[in-house]
Amino acid sequence: MKFITAILALATAAVAVPTEAHAEHCTPGTYSCTHDCQGWRVCGTSTLWVYAGACPPKTSCYFNEENQSPYCI
Repeated sequence: MKFITAILALATAAVAVPTEAHAEHCTPGTYSCTHDCQGWRVCGTSTLWVYAGACPPKTSCYFNEENQSPYCI
């Protein structure tokens, strides 16, 4: 029984980890708007995007190219 539980736990973890083909790499410390423009994300030290926050209701994320920062407007 413990063996089956261990196998199921490992299989679940393997499915939950994003694969290289699906992961969008980035430069650590940079920001961007989410794909739906309802929030923003930051690039973590793992070079993968991490969700950072949601824009308030009736606003959407705008990325300012000059200062490389997202704004909810």
